[in-house]
Amino acid sequence: MPISGEKFEFNVPERMNLAEIVVDRQAERFPEKTAIVCVGSEKMGIKEEKVTFKELKDLTNKAANAFINEGMSFDDRVLIVLPDSIDFYIAFYGAIKLGAVPVPVNTYLFEEDYAYFLEDSRAKFAVIYSGFEKALKAAENSKYLKEVFTEKDLRELTNKASSEFEPLKLSKDSMAFWLYSSGTTGKPKGVVHLHHDPIFVCESYHRRVLGLSSEDVCYSVSKLFFAYGLGSCGYGSLYFGATVVVDPERPDPERAAEILEKYGVTALFTVPSFYARLVEIDRDVKHKLRIAVSGGEPLPEAVWYKFKEKFGVEIVEHIGSTEALYAFIGHYPGKVKPGYTGVVMPGWEVKLVDENGNEIVEDGIPGKLLIKGDSVAAFYWEKHEKTKKAFLGEWYDTGDTFVKEGEYFKYHGRADDLIKTRGLWVSPVKVENALLKHPAIEECAVVQGFNEKKLEVVAAYVVLRKGYDESVVDDVKRFLREQGLKGFEIPEKWVFVRELPRTATGKIQKYKLRMKEFEEAFGK
Repeated sequence: MPISGEKFEFNVPERMNLAEIVVDRQAERFPEKTAIVCVGSEKMGIKEEKVTFKELKDLTNKAANAFINEGMSFDDRVLIVLPDSIDFYIAFYGAIKLGAVPVPVNTYLFEEDYAYFLEDSRAKFAVIYSGFEKALKAAENSKYLKEVFTEKDLRELTNKASSEFEPLKLSKDSMAFWLYSSGTTGKPKGVVHLHHDPIFVCESYHRRVLGLSSEDVCYSVSKLFFAYGLGSCGYGSLYFGATVVVDPERPDPERAAEILEKYGVTALFTVPSFYARLVEIDRDVKHKLRIAVSGGEPLPEAVWYKFKEKFGVEIVEHIGSTEALYAFIGHYPGKVKPGYTGVVMPGWEVKLVDENGNEIVEDGIPGKLLIKGDSVAAFYWEKHEKTKKAFLGEWYDTGDTFVKEGEYFKYHGRADDLIKTRGLWVSPVKVENALLKHPAIEECAVVQGFNEKKLEVVAAYVVLRKGYDESVVDDVKRFLREQGLKGFEIPEKWVFVRELPRTATGKIQKYKLRMKEFEEAFGK
């Protein structure tokens, strides 16, 4: 039997517009309340700026009118390559209001990546920050683009346009926006989301789990072009009339701490690797946090306890995906069980299956997680075979392996991350969590490696803290045994590195480490 989260009645109008619900309705409720604070960036030439909900409605109406005047129409894709700023919201919701489809993409990539996004999406329009030369260069050679706007063009056009606009009422199942998957193992996939998807996220997670309200001030370190950042502060907070704080820069922990203090942030959203750095700040942070949310990758227990000790606030972990749009398993505040990913979130159903697709009902047996919920994407754009493999009727195959213990689930890694050694399966996540409890280990990644005999072994890639060297290995192995790891789970191969390869989201690119291991053993 599939396991269900808290049930609730999810109703949206058959004809609707996401921008009207997220922006315009809040402008009616809280016209003079601050909607967005952009902290600004001197080096990027972006000023500190605030807009109220009424101003945001007017600006997005003006953008919709300006876009129409420039030839944009229903269903046109609009590539958005903008830093976290008020301009992002203007372009994103302005396009949605007229029925166009914004496609926000990673701003930290290369020219060939933007060329791929433009070719794959067949975007007719693009809004690109004037300082992002690689994206602008790619746009010059696009065969589909009709026009490119910089943020300066956007403001100039909106200044001239009317603030009167009636958002186009569309089917709740119309395309609202695309997001591209991180592409850690190949070309990114265009993930198509519909107008009702974000509303389900808000009602499922932000209302029933986090309890967001108009009293909150929300800040996401994860950027708006990611599903996590967009869900946290692109629509999830605004939906409740909360104020969002956005930073055009890629903040380090000290800058993030200053933002928490200066703007009175009550809800923080970021990834485990950033929390791990935040707890190392060598000063007290005078904050107003009531909740800290973690997603994107498993949260090590050690980081949870350090954050709780330093900030006096528990981290509420969850797991989601670009395809699910936000969280499907996570913790409720006050019911966090460190080391576990959490329980099924409201409105979701999940089940574990073995390699033959048979449902696993017993506790303690690893299985691949399938999920069902109203915010799951419609399909991958022009990736028919990948769509068929991942979207299984009402169910979506996450590719993640979990173990169930009672109502709680524990993440065991990607299905293709599991390591087989001596005929036995090893969960890399279990080994990594144990390693990170040792005082010498700053960061680590555990993958399938090969020994000198080309036999499969557990390989640990380790970043050491200052003051430690490779001679610590024996002590770490002894520590792992004390943590309860079995002999076959303890890494046989140790590789010490200065840093681990990561995606722009901060996720460790384990496939690069696996490729390195394979090529060293067998050649390219």
